[in-house]
Amino acid sequence: MADEQKKTLEEERVDNFFKHVHSKTETAMKAAFKRADNPDTEYQCWEYLPYYGVNLDCPKERLPYITVFSSIARSDRCTDGTLKFGKALLAAYDYDRDSEPARARLRRVLACDSAEEVCAVLRSMLRFITGKDIGISYASLLRDLNHFDGNSKRIKAMWAQQFWGNKEDGK
Repeated sequence: MADEQKKTLEEERVDNFFKHVHSKTETAMKAAFKRADNPDTEYQCWEYLPYYGVNLDCPKERLPYITVFSSIARSDRCTDGTLKFGKALLAAYDYDRDSEPARARLRRVLACDSAEEVCAVLRSMLRFITGKDIGISYASLLRDLNHFDGNSKRIKAMWAQQFWGNKEDGK
């Protein structure tokens, strides 16, 4: 156990959410989060968010959790993936960096200026990535979204680097 690294808050919360949302007893919770990526039905998952320490009054705190947790609820995966957002987007396009739709989606995310805006843009992208069963790291994405407003340039640069990275790096 001495070799075990301590998990970040986001890793603990994502792991805990995976356990709950995919259990046979939490079907109402899963259904609520599947509908949560629609702003008109988002409120249906609010009863579960305080359990994860989320302040419902603050959209910049609430929306990252709703964005990530609704994507997890829609996925068939039972554990968190390992691909950072930029690499997961690239993987959804078969690692084709020249794909115009992939580049357009990346540019759209990079044009966002706030956590609220990036969460709104990510909803459809995460549906696309999840639909292709890409092993995205939700904990990493949640961490990025939680810190987006204070470090947007650094986070967007990381996402671009993950997407464009070295051709020898991975694929």
